[in-house]
Amino acid sequence: MKIQLESLISFITAADTGSFSAAGRKLKKSQAGISLSIQNLEIDLGFTLFDRNGKYPLLTQQGELVLKDARLLMSQYSTFVERSKFISRVEQVKLSIGIDPLVCCQEVKDIILRFSEVFPAVELTIVQRSSESLAQKLADKTLEFALGLFGRDVEKTFENMSAFQLDSCWVVSPSYSLAQNLQHDDVDPRAIKIDRATFNQSRILLPSETPLAGFYEVSLTKKIWYVEDIHTLLSFCRNGLGIAFLPSFVVAHDLENGSLNKIFLEKDQSRSRDWRSSLIFTVGHQKSPAVEWLTQQLLNI
Repeated sequence: MKIQLESLISFITAADTGSFSAAGRKLKKSQAGISLSIQNLEIDLGFTLFDRNGKYPLLTQQGELVLKDARLLMSQYSTFVERSKFISRVEQVKLSIGIDPLVCCQEVKDIILRFSEVFPAVELTIVQRSSESLAQKLADKTLEFALGLFGRDVEKTFENMSAFQLDSCWVVSPSYSLAQNLQHDDVDPRAIKIDRATFNQSRILLPSETPLAGFYEVSLTKKIWYVEDIHTLLSFCRNGLGIAFLPSFVVAHDLENGSLNKIFLEKDQSRSRDWRSSLIFTVGHQKSPAVEWLTQQLLNI
């Protein structure tokens, strides 16, 4: 069975206009041409679509059922045509990017949502791994670019652009044994102060390959666990396994419901720690319009 698109159009138009002659006028064809086209469709289907005994053709029961499917098919065909036209105008139809979960804040998610509206025909793959893993994938040329927390060695290997800062903090579970008798902070009543001796004795939980430049306090302890998956790291921290350092957006809900407390080192003049994210590309990478758009949006956070 090879149903012609022209026959479906003639059938739908005749059903909409109420007669073969009206369909012919609308489609700029003869009445005989419309009638022949519909007859061919009926032959292909094996049953009658119109009752032709009256002054005007009336849809049979089978015809009414076929009309619904024909409308759906034509709608899909129109979508196919429009999408094909769009694809013909874009330079890139598939795009793979890497985003470290540690930097995938709400602003980044909002940009991805807008991307789907600006580039609806682009098939986007988002790889979420640690920054170290993303750098390796970029080196293997399986990604167009990566957004993460990269050390200086990585940034020297690739073309890089400094992006946005991530407000981050130390957090601990109220159930953590060494935090049981600590005092609450004077500035933030929901936070607690920790002395250096207690910090030195604590187990520190950090995301894998955490950039530690400027984190002098970490050099004071030898009990460090590096965990690649931030959800696992959070679970360890919630269960009182140690003190964790994470972006504020990752721990916001836990701080709000009290399952974690923000902590400050006593006599620490700097009450906040920030990570700066960056975008890395392979050297000499030519940015497509889609990549250029994403790059500019991420740099403007």
